[in-house]
Amino acid sequence: MLRRATLLAWRALLAGVLAWPVAAADPQPLRWVETGTLAAAEAHQAAAADGRNVYAVASNSIAKYDRRTGMRLATSSGTAHHLNSAFLWNGRLYCAHSNYPQQPATSQIVQLDPESMRLEVFRDFGEFSGSLTWVVRRGDEWWCNFAHYDADNSQTILVRFDPDWHETGRWRYPPAVVSQWGRRSSSGGIWRGDLLTITDHDHPRLYRLRLPAAGEVLEFVDQLAAPFPGQGIAEDPVTGGLVGIDRRAKRVLFARLSEPTLEFGRDAPRRIRVLTYNIHHGEGTDGRLDLERLARTIREVAPDVVALQEVDRRVARTGKVDQPAELARLTGLRVAFGGNLQLQGGEYGNAVLTRLPILRQENHLFPSLEQGEQRGALEVALELPASREALVLLATHLDARRPEAERIASARALNELAASRPAALAILAGDLNALPESETLQVLSEFWRNATREPLPTSPAQQPRRQIDFVLLQPGPRWRVVEARVLDEQVASDHRPLLVVLELLPAGVN
Repeated sequence: MLRRATLLAWRALLAGVLAWPVAAADPQPLRWVETGTLAAAEAHQAAAADGRNVYAVASNSIAKYDRRTGMRLATSSGTAHHLNSAFLWNGRLYCAHSNYPQQPATSQIVQLDPESMRLEVFRDFGEFSGSLTWVVRRGDEWWCNFAHYDADNSQTILVRFDPDWHETGRWRYPPAVVSQWGRRSSSGGIWRGDLLTITDHDHPRLYRLRLPAAGEVLEFVDQLAAPFPGQGIAEDPVTGGLVGIDRRAKRVLFARLSEPTLEFGRDAPRRIRVLTYNIHHGEGTDGRLDLERLARTIREVAPDVVALQEVDRRVARTGKVDQPAELARLTGLRVAFGGNLQLQGGEYGNAVLTRLPILRQENHLFPSLEQGEQRGALEVALELPASREALVLLATHLDARRPEAERIASARALNELAASRPAALAILAGDLNALPESETLQVLSEFWRNATREPLPTSPAQQPRRQIDFVLLQPGPRWRVVEARVLDEQVASDHRPLLVVLELLPAGVN
């Protein structure tokens, strides 16, 4: 049974909830906005960055700059003719390289050691199928763009290779994209989740594409305004945004994705992106502890709120790292943590990452039956922009044992919270260790609406067969589910993350 003080706290939160403001606003378009610049004479083809340095790419050299001071630290050595876009992987910088504009076209991937600043050939394609303009690694696959120009630019192809450089697929670009290139081609590309984001040579826009279910032509999704006038782009590991260049101004540009913003008026619903993820204390299915890998997975889908389970805070087994604080730093989000038990000199429990201001937080401990692991729910009240309503997020992780007596007891405790504030906006997200047809979910359904109508398997990560991770909603009529999907991440944890995009409807709308 929850403490009376907890119920009073919920009622106090409700007392501050007022009506919707009258004014409504039109949504701003999704776009990339500039967040910073760095002057670099070599910013002619592309740029990339790590936590300390920025790398500006010219046709025949690469310069390293101090990210904080903007001071040039070193310039590459080694021969290069026409370098293009670049990305960092395993401590090395990899660049597309070709003999453009000579014919026949030959292409290579070159690598740069940031310590010695020595350029050397990593992979030589010889006369393959055009000029290599960008390359990126996704999982254990290599994705390479071989460009054609002028009247033949529709022959530009994207080629996928396995780790041993066997070709495993190739795709052409849709006419809707090629027609906007003029006589040029694609100069940069990066995977963000399931979407491929590419640049062209001259225009301040980014095209988003996805692999087709069948056929050899990429599917055009949309295009977004961007501060980069074409050229190569790379992911910024510090902010989760992008790094690119303005070649005319000789500047490296940093940008972030600006989500559509809506005033919470009577006629203006707001979309909220919710991610729930059991992170297995940062340990992937490959046995590696890698918080950056988890953070990258989170950043790629740009969530507004994230419910995390199995989070260590200064625990010996994970190097006494404050995982909530580190994940907040790596994702650029605010953080709250609720420890449910003491473990190896630290704490273990649930965490919430969010873009929204945190109004308050409280951790609730559930009944523990038959000496089971102490479980709980982290309650975080969040401020909604331009609204007098608050959003309550409950992040939880229920008991994994059979039978499900303790899970049912926890479900009833969560229902008691919901019953204490029937009009409040609330989201319950986490690893429930229960199947959709279980008694646990049936008990929860008395007060909570399941955001996934059909089961979406989340566990185990490599071959998911069952859904045990959920997003539940209260009150049901205030929410419309726009999208619900499991992310294709098989290695970072033993669960796959579940993303749910919600539209919050004004009060009284069904």
